[in-house]
Amino acid sequence: MKPAYIRANSVTHALEIIGDRWVLMLLQQAFFGVRRFDDFQRRLGLARSTLTQRLKHLVEHGLFERRPLDARQWRHEYRLTVKGLDLFSAALMCEAWQRNWAADDRQLALRLIHRDCGHAMEPILTCSTCNDPVEARDVAYCDGPGASWTVRGLPRRRRSSSDSSMPRSVPVSAELLELLGDRWTPQVAAVAFFGVRRFDAMRESLKLATNILSDRLKRLVDLGIFETRIYQDRPLRLEYVLTPKGLALYPILLTLMDWGDRWIEHEAGPPLLLTHRPCASRLVTSVVCDQCGGPLLRDNVLPQFQPSRRRATGS
Repeated sequence: MKPAYIRANSVTHALEIIGDRWVLMLLQQAFFGVRRFDDFQRRLGLARSTLTQRLKHLVEHGLFERRPLDARQWRHEYRLTVKGLDLFSAALMCEAWQRNWAADDRQLALRLIHRDCGHAMEPILTCSTCNDPVEARDVAYCDGPGASWTVRGLPRRRRSSSDSSMPRSVPVSAELLELLGDRWTPQVAAVAFFGVRRFDAMRESLKLATNILSDRLKRLVDLGIFETRIYQDRPLRLEYVLTPKGLALYPILLTLMDWGDRWIEHEAGPPLLLTHRPCASRLVTSVVCDQCGGPLLRDNVLPQFQPSRRRATGS
């Protein structure tokens, strides 16, 4: 079979590592301080074989470190590495999106406390130069020194819109898991940020089979990420436009791209360079507290759990 080539992209590379529902939930639990195999299993209800496989994956990719708990090395714990901890900004952006936009399908919700100012807060992605919030329409793109074409990897499991095995006691949205835990769904959403809206253009950009692209587009419309608009009557042709809920995914994709640029090797440099139009500076992002403007770090954010009582504003 002739290999298919797609544009090198740090978001794509990042999702090759973490774009799996169980991997995402293991990372979330690790940020909450869970380290031991039995504790992961108890919280997530995973089969031992599945948990072993995902933990091995995270160790092999350098996000977890396996450490013995006793001299005989019969028991181990799994600690986040520096590389794993560096996903914290992306985790904060995921939490911000799901609390504002995802359907309220969680029994537990998170309240984030910024230890430095003592307030409950919302994380905000800002430009480090001008300190303004970063929005998709304010960012310009150009090829970076690492711009290239790469061979498309083998597909992972098929998307599933529902999974009864997901533990409802975990404070993560099923919508978010579906959006990030499938190989192609976030990439279909991501190309829209580059102005690619039409079916044929998406298929060419992603090198996707027609049935796979149709399936993902339908689901993204059902989830409220895209809305369709007619651009040709005969024959009928539609384009797919990001809704406010879809545009709100941008900080997640941007923090994943930043992480991929730092941790996934590109021989010549990052594949994509971003400019923040309002200040005309090369975009370097920061995640800050909406109350005091201070930086949000793994050590100064306190998660508090509480029963979920709200409905999503965007659903």
